[in-house]
Formats: sequence, structure tokens, C-alpha cells
Amino acid sequence: MHELSILQSLVRSLEEVARTHRAKRVIRFRLEIGELANVVPELLEEAFEVLKAGDPLIQNAEMAYTFLSVKIRCEDCGKTSPWEQRALRCPHCGSVRVHVVQGEELRLRDVELELSEETS
Repeated sequence: MHELSILQSLVRSLEEVARTHRAKRVIRFRLEIGELANVVPELLEEAFEVLKAGDPLIQNAEMAYTFLSVKIRCEDCGKTSPWEQRALRCPHCGSVRVHVVQGEELRLRDVELELSEETS
């Protein structure tokens, strides 16, 4: 289950954000997950429950996520299009010289923190 290692890395990022802002705890955060990121939402949620049980910083945090569809950009005509899963080909000019510009990411997007009283 690579979702656990993903969440462990994410928790380290949340800890760094909290430390930078001298926060007491993370209230909620949002992830952006590309359709091609190979992340199973249910396993991600299970991993989060396991990790937050042992970490006061995220113990009561809420995790939300948004899925991003796959988009490709054509090197020949320059157009960006949604990926139609039948073929990796530009729907405008037919070129196979395309690359994915959205849909592979796993990104921490927003973090809401409870700040310590001395930082308010």
C-alpha cells in the first residue's frame, strides 16, 4: 500500500508548515490528486486514520481531496485537450507528439492551521 508512504511524506510536509507558522495543530487540508497518480482514495483515507491516531498535530484534522482530470498538450499544434483514453493522440491534428500536462500530480493544496496564542 503506497498510500501509507504517501501520507507519511504528507505528514512531514504538514509538520513543516505547522512549524513554520508556529501552529498548534492542523485543522484541515486539501489535496489535488491526478487521475493518473495511482492513488486509491479509500486506502489514502485508511492510511490517514492510522497516522493521525498517533500524532497530536493532525489528530483531529480533516482531509479533503479533489481529482484532476488528465489533459494533454500537443507539441505540433500547441493545443491542450482533455485526454480521451482511447489513444494518446491529439484530437485536433492527430499528432502523437503529446505529453501529459495535468493528471499525474499529487499536491498539497490548502492547509488550515490553529495558531498558537503567541503568534496571533
